[in-house]
Amino acid sequence: GGTPTTFYETAFFHRASRSLIVTDALARVPLEAPPLSDPARLLLVSKRSTADPQPADTPEARQAGWEKTALLVSFFFPEHEEADPAAGLGVVTWTEGWHDNFRALAGRLLVPPVVRTLLYAQDPAAVRRWVDAVARRWQFEQIV
Repeated sequence: GGTPTTFYETAFFHRASRSLIVTDALARVPLEAPPLSDPARLLLVSKRSTADPQPADTPEARQAGWEKTALLVSFFFPEHEEADPAAGLGVVTWTEGWHDNFRALAGRLLVPPVVRTLLYAQDPAAVRRWVDAVARRWQFEQIV
């Protein structure tokens, strides 16, 4: 149920590089944290449990923080992120398997799961018409 949401996607064509540029239709989650990522925030998210102390600032802790951040941004409630009421109200613990989920998500072009579930699922035929129109309009070689 729910009220249908109007969604406007934007696509641009950069003729010189033959690149299709889209805003939310597609995403590529990098395998490593982008250079401008805030190390303190990555460390905060890297913890196994929100009740755990801040970890030491290591490349491994930053990478774990990046991977968990990517999962949190891509899904509302990622698999393997579980409420832990025994540890206290609002405490969340990451269980085994979250790293495998990141590896399945990262490094490839995909429709972000939140966009696919909340928006594109409302009218798949309209989404298909838009994709076909973009594909017919421009002879692009890459998507950015």
